[in-house]
Amino acid sequence: MTTNSIWRGAVWLSVGSFVSKLIGAIYRIFLPRVLGDYGVGLFQIAYPFYAILLAVSVNGIPTALAKQTAEKLSVGDIAGAEALALWAQLALGVVGMGLSVLMEMSAPWMARVLFGEPAALWAIRALAPALAFVAVEASFRGYFQGRQDMWPTAVSQILEQVSRVMVMFPLAYHFLPLGVDKAAAGATLGAPVGAMVGMTFLGVQRFKKGHWILWGHFPARDLWRLIGVALPMSLSGLLFPLMLMADSVFVPQRLMRAGLSLELATARYGQLSGEAMPLINLTMVVGAAVSVSLVPAIARAIITKDREGAYVKVDQAVYLVWLLGLPMAGGLMLLAQPITGLLYGDSGAAAALKILAVGSPVLALQQVVGSSLQASGHGWVAVRNLLFGAGVKFTLTWFLTPLPFWGIRGAALGTVLAAAIAACLNWRDWTRIVGFGANPLRAVWWPLLGTVVMTMGIHLWMNGTPHLALWLQMVLAVVLGVLVYGGVMVAFDQTSIVWSALKQR
Repeated sequence: MTTNSIWRGAVWLSVGSFVSKLIGAIYRIFLPRVLGDYGVGLFQIAYPFYAILLAVSVNGIPTALAKQTAEKLSVGDIAGAEALALWAQLALGVVGMGLSVLMEMSAPWMARVLFGEPAALWAIRALAPALAFVAVEASFRGYFQGRQDMWPTAVSQILEQVSRVMVMFPLAYHFLPLGVDKAAAGATLGAPVGAMVGMTFLGVQRFKKGHWILWGHFPARDLWRLIGVALPMSLSGLLFPLMLMADSVFVPQRLMRAGLSLELATARYGQLSGEAMPLINLTMVVGAAVSVSLVPAIARAIITKDREGAYVKVDQAVYLVWLLGLPMAGGLMLLAQPITGLLYGDSGAAAALKILAVGSPVLALQQVVGSSLQASGHGWVAVRNLLFGAGVKFTLTWFLTPLPFWGIRGAALGTVLAAAIAACLNWRDWTRIVGFGANPLRAVWWPLLGTVVMTMGIHLWMNGTPHLALWLQMVLAVVLGVLVYGGVMVAFDQTSIVWSALKQR
């Protein structure tokens, strides 16, 4: 499991995740034009609770499965890795079906009592079947990730999103005459269909790769250890959806306290979660991909007592987050107003998007270091640190959202500061536990300077070309940003090489 294999896996996952999220961002561009802000709010209300059930059923076990698969393969126990994967996949399928039934049966209570929006009932019910498919799909992904084989995961992400889009818009249009709540439910049905397609593809690849027979003894000890490793990972994955669920519950209510109607408050929440967050998710693709790819590599390094190799991989991952995350964040912050206006026909989400853009590299950093702690067997440390961040998130959302100046910007600020606190605490504990690690800010300065130069160039371009159509101006601004940032970073790199050569003389 060399450094090259880690970055190759990260590249596969980055490409798959970026294309998937890009398709997702495209459908979110057009969805408000079909459903309106209120319909998008209904569409989004169901997802935080779904994400919570998903974290319980699939977030922890696949990552833990990848970790234990890598450990078994590193000592040549191929049969043990196959048996563990099969039993885990069977267990996740059962759990996913149970949670799917639970969500379906509790949908009326969730819509009426939990969210205070009865019109969300059908969207919640439409989303419930996805849990069963996603649970099995995630177990397949954990198996492949443990083998450092990332391309099936990448392809399945793209297939899932394409299938989702192909279903959601025809159904949304079909049910629109029956009411916006039914149209939102029709759009939501794309999720279970996409998950079923992704699960089927991974199942075929799994059949080609290994055995399907549950042979030999029941691996009770390995499964029990898998649960022990997965539990803190599940809780860590659960906390961020809980923060988003807090937004879905508290943001509309706190906005209503400021004098907004229920419909307008739901629409504002739709701008935050359905318009701003998808664009931010695009900037976090690299961080998420590196996090997944690091888990089996760190687990192998720790089990072979190569602590120095573990911290080198994490330091490289942190530099990659700064190198790619900072320019995306800078460009998104600068272009927030025209992007939201061009994509959604309304720039209401721009203010929240600017705040989220500032914090997007920190969100990615928190993912990378948190995953490293989990892979090294200290998952509860990452959970504790994220709990501190969650406390900040809930406090700021509660007190800032009703204030006229802040509104949904208060919830966005809470998300950013929560990630910053968790990232700082994770890094402190990583260096304390592993015993190595450079200051993560040491690697930030050149990418930060390159980002500043890039944003200055984009700013001059946008102000100097008002005669161009907005879409063309934006496309050329992105191209210009890539060229300027790339040129600046190459110049810095060459300067460093020359300086190092002069010092050696």
